[in-house]
Amino acid sequence: MENITLKEWLRQTHTKEEYQELFLNMDMTMHYIHDQGYGIISSRGFDGSPEFDINHIQIIQSKDRQNILFQDIDQIQPEYQKEIVRQNIYSMAYLAIKSYANFNDRLNHHFLKEHFDEFTVFLPEEDIPYYRGVIVNKARVYYASYIEERTKRMIQQEGENLSTSSQQRGNRLTKSTDVGRFYSQLEDHDGNAFIRLYIFPAIIVSLSLIIPLIAWVFALL
Repeated sequence: MENITLKEWLRQTHTKEEYQELFLNMDMTMHYIHDQGYGIISSRGFDGSPEFDINHIQIIQSKDRQNILFQDIDQIQPEYQKEIVRQNIYSMAYLAIKSYANFNDRLNHHFLKEHFDEFTVFLPEEDIPYYRGVIVNKARVYYASYIEERTKRMIQQEGENLSTSSQQRGNRLTKSTDVGRFYSQLEDHDGNAFIRLYIFPAIIVSLSLIIPLIAWVFALL
């Protein structure tokens, strides 16, 4: 079993698929932390915006699994929960874009927002709508939830043999959720972006591996 910091991991060469797996696992771990009433403490970048400290994020890698350990966590007061969750989701997206672009220098948050399209060349095509929504529009949507919604819609599109009434009913149910509304707003802009269907089953498998480790960490707090 290998235990390294995220900073050390990022120094190595990785494929886009490996980056996607990493940020999916980080996102699910973060979501679980939020569900327990905790948040990830962000440091402040040179322009005052929240950023994760990659020296304080551990990657525990075994032969068949990858677990994430955030060292900087603290309990969230209920009145600040939504804002902390939003900041954490933003910090994760910011970190992901810097990682995909192999951008080791300081990246101004305002510049990234205003020139987001210039960074899309580095991102997996199917993930561009998600990162645009979080960075440009400050959407409070988890990456795993976005992937799940995209997968559902891919399946719906391939089910064109179903009756029109069934399709309309499915769309109403999907758009009733926060992530459904978020994705609907992006369809016109990036409706043709492709998502690999193997990612969605990985959500369930990875989450079943990650939760026991995180639960153990909380038991020590």
